[in-house]
Amino acid sequence: MKWISFLSNVMTVLASGIAIYIFVSNKDKIASVFTLLMNYSQQLSLSELKEKIERLNEYNAKDSEECERIVNIFNEILGQLKGNEKIKSHFIEMIESIENMVSDRRRLTEPKKRALVSELRERLRHLSVKSIDDLVEVSK
Repeated sequence: MKWISFLSNVMTVLASGIAIYIFVSNKDKIASVFTLLMNYSQQLSLSELKEKIERLNEYNAKDSEECERIVNIFNEILGQLKGNEKIKSHFIEMIESIENMVSDRRRLTEPKKRALVSELRERLRHLSVKSIDDLVEVSK
């Protein structure tokens, strides 16, 4: 019985040693996997934002009922932008603009909405390209 316990302990030590060796010898590969996962997560957030921005095109700011929906979508976008630190730094000015417009609905006009949508779309496109470039750099 003591031999089985001793053999079990030796095998555990060997298995742990192998795991540590693999971790140390492949730390660059393991780090790149985590980076890929983080970039994938960011791409998901960007695609969700893009969907919300496209939903804004369905509504007209001149209609009071649709204006309420637009404000709600902008608030969703604000929440997502503020909640993601990586994305937030790229949209600081946009966040302020959207907050000002949403706080006073009289400022919300169709031309202003279209301008914000276009600017959001372009910033998202730029951020998506940057994220893909970072992904390619990691893969090399």
